[in-house]
Order: sequence, then C-alpha cells, then structure tokens
Amino acid sequence: MTADNIARLSRKLLASCLVEERSVFLHSGDYRENIALLPSPLRETTLMLVDEIRRLVPTDFSFGLAFDFTGLRLSLEFEDGNTGAFGPSAFFTSFKSLRRHLKKQQWDELRRNGINEGGIFDELLSEAQDRPVNIPSSEEAAKKWANALNEAIAIVRSTQLLPDFALIIARDDAGLNTEPLKSREEVVFTIADRMATSCDILAVLERGVVWSFPEIEQAKLEAIEQLGPISRAKAEGRFTL
Repeated sequence: MTADNIARLSRKLLASCLVEERSVFLHSGDYRENIALLPSPLRETTLMLVDEIRRLVPTDFSFGLAFDFTGLRLSLEFEDGNTGAFGPSAFFTSFKSLRRHLKKQQWDELRRNGINEGGIFDELLSEAQDRPVNIPSSEEAAKKWANALNEAIAIVRSTQLLPDFALIIARDDAGLNTEPLKSREEVVFTIADRMATSCDILAVLERGVVWSFPEIEQAKLEAIEQLGPISRAKAEGRFTL
C-alpha cells in the first residue's frame, strides 16, 4: 500500500485502533513514537507520508494531522514562542493534492501573520500574570452535551480493552470526541492543548470511572499553567484566532 490514497490509508488507520475512535491524531512533535506503535506495513506507509509532510513544512512550523474515515485534516502552527493559527485547516483525500497545497503556501506571509498576531503578546503576558484563572466550567459544558456525553461514556466502558484514561471533549464546530490516554500526566498535557483550541473539557475516565468535576477543574488548573500567554488567553475564551 502506498501513501498516495490518503482516504484509504485513513480508513486503515481507524481500523487499527483498539478503541472506538472517530479520528486518529498525529503531531509533528512526536509522530514517530506514535507511528511506531502501528502494525506493519501500515507503520511504514504512514511514516513515509508524515516524513514527507515534515520535509515540505518549514521547521519553524509545527503541524497536526487528524485522520478520519474520509481523509485527513492538516493544521499548521507557527512556532515563534507563542501560539499562532492561520485560518481554517485544510482537508485532503490524496497526497498529490496535499503536496500541491504545501508547495504553494506563502510561508513568509504566514510568518508575518503570526508575528502581527504576536503584537498583542506583551499585553496578554501582563494580563496572564495579573489575572486570576478564568476557565470555562466543565460541569456547565457537560450539561450542554449531556446526551452525547452519556453515550460516549457508555462506549468507553464497553470497549474490550479499557483505556487507562479517556478524555472526552467537545467543540461546537466539531462535535464530541473521545481520546484514550495512558497517564494522568498525558491527560493534563492533552487538556492544555485542547483548551488552547477552544474545546470544552467534558469528562475524564480513569479505568472506566468518571472523575468528579472538582478533579477535572484541578487538572485544568495544572494544564493552563503549561500554556503561553496567547494560548492561555484562548483557553480562557479571552482571545480567538
């Protein structure tokens, strides 16, 4: 199997998961470690694809790849010490179109946009230092998504291989998603990343047992301390890109 047909590769990736997930996410920072867990030859094909994307994307940008049953969604982030996001992400079903998209990117323009957005960095830094933490309530979010959340919890508990931890998040434009995780530290790290992209943290399950809302809020407080000023402002809903 080659990496040219991304839609086919995506379906095979989803089929390889041990839990019922609607997407598989890889990040440029640690994709090799995660791909190493895949069965061969899926491992070799996926690594070939992501290595080529890494080659096409400048090193001062990071990227995320979200594979679902129809293809993959690519998102880019400018790494300048604070967080930048550059418009809507792009969806692909073939590597040919993905390669063409990356080759025609105006990277300097994206950098300028990131730097311009960083013009509010000092102000946000000052606010983040002086302002008490103000993060959206998981209990309120859980009420909003109650029906879908109860269904997601039931699915996690019914899986044959119960994950050590499961993080359930939601966003209005993306719906609800469940992420299997291996440790509390990974839960906190992932919460930080998801809060910075305006996701609601609905629930955390530890070996099938749902955390109390105070436990979730404590993890969110730990998570937000990992964020830079712009990411923190986004997590608190004070700033959107």
